Amino acid sequence: MTEGEKLIIELFEKIKKQQWDDIDKFIHPAFQSVHQDGSRNKEEEITTLKGLHMGEYYLSDFKMTQEQSLMVVTYTVRAQELIDGKHTLTKPSQRLSVFVKSRGRWRWLAHANFIPIEEVK
Repeated sequence: MTEGEKLIIELFEKIKKQQWDDIDKFIHPAFQSVHQDGSRNKEEEITTLKGLHMGEYYLSDFKMTQEQSLMVVTYTVRAQELIDGKHTLTKPSQRLSVFVKSRGRWRWLAHANFIPIEEVK
């Protein structure tokens, strides 16, 4: 298992277990994400994550590139998620996360997730 895979699994576990203090420390202050509905900074992303209720998830197709203190990880996610009362589609979707090594530890710097959200029926 690559270091990138370990970081993504750690991130997903922290989110699933709602470990907000750990997540706050894991996210770099300069964090930025982009989603189907727009971009978010660190505080906005944490707010979004707090509204997420994650069920089972499956991670696959990891690709990682690294140059010294910067790591880019792309991967496929299939998950059961409920965000602000809306279900995400459970079909596999691609995501991208960027990590930066700061003070000897990796921190989440950027994320792209374009999974469609559909209304609860």
